[in-house]
Amino acid sequence: MLNRLTLLAIAASPLLVACGATYIEDSLAEPSLPVSTVSASQQTADLSFSEHIAIIDESLNQLSDAIVENDGSGDQILARLLESWEAIEGDIKADFPESHFGFYEVITLAEISVERRRPADASKAWKLFIDVAASVQ
Repeated sequence: MLNRLTLLAIAASPLLVACGATYIEDSLAEPSLPVSTVSASQQTADLSFSEHIAIIDESLNQLSDAIVENDGSGDQILARLLESWEAIEGDIKADFPESHFGFYEVITLAEISVERRRPADASKAWKLFIDVAASVQ
């Protein structure tokens, strides 16, 4: 019985040691950058529905190549695409509810393509977008 308790205590000791305090060294932290006061909705507020569709189309067309280049432009393209999507998602839900899921699939594939660096997913998203966008224009 004593051997079992000793063995249990030895086995549990690494778990207890791992529960030590965590701290962040302030000198290693990056300084905060100023936050832009212009929101995405302010930048895209003046665009029409068709202009947003065109931005999404152009962005998806460029996304695969940007992922292959791996120069950070994929993130910028995705951000522009998401801004336009946020601006028109409500309109699509209201006016074209049968197409909303297709658009959602497109956006999700685009996000995954950048997140996982998969240009094939970006190409799939663009091809799917062509079909889905045809149903709303």
